[in-house]
Amino acid sequence: MSEALRAANCQLVRDYLDAVSFWKLDVITALSTEDVVFEVPFCPPGFERVTQGRERYVEVLRQASTVMIEGPENLHDIKVDTLAGDPGELVVEYKSAMVLRSGAAYSNRYLARFTVRDGRVARFTEYCDPISLYTAMGGHVPPLQALADNSMLPPLLSTENA
Repeated sequence: MSEALRAANCQLVRDYLDAVSFWKLDVITALSTEDVVFEVPFCPPGFERVTQGRERYVEVLRQASTVMIEGPENLHDIKVDTLAGDPGELVVEYKSAMVLRSGAAYSNRYLARFTVRDGRVARFTEYCDPISLYTAMGGHVPPLQALADNSMLPPLLSTENA
């Protein structure tokens, strides 16, 4: 593995996340392939799970920055590494601390996988806790013990043993 390529791809992903954090859509456009794929497998219902193409992806970000989120995403504690066998595949861990347009605070922890092709991001898959976003947007998730039928819960979670 070329150490120079590994370092360049790690820096590219750091620059990319900085652009995402501060809604630098022109930078995101420049750092993305035309056919970039953005995927959020565990997003709440109503959100687009897979966005294909740079134009559509930038539009989704533009909407998030003008409709849903007030100010920057404040991505921090970013740790980036490449897969041992492929410097074009990167794994990233980071956190966010932002404010939604409603005024509600929203923070989350993320694990992401990036694919870099020819010096640009070709795929960005972001995994986070969807319950954190759902509750920050005003949703409510009852505790497991509140289930009417908790017979399928493991004994330690079941209220029958409490």
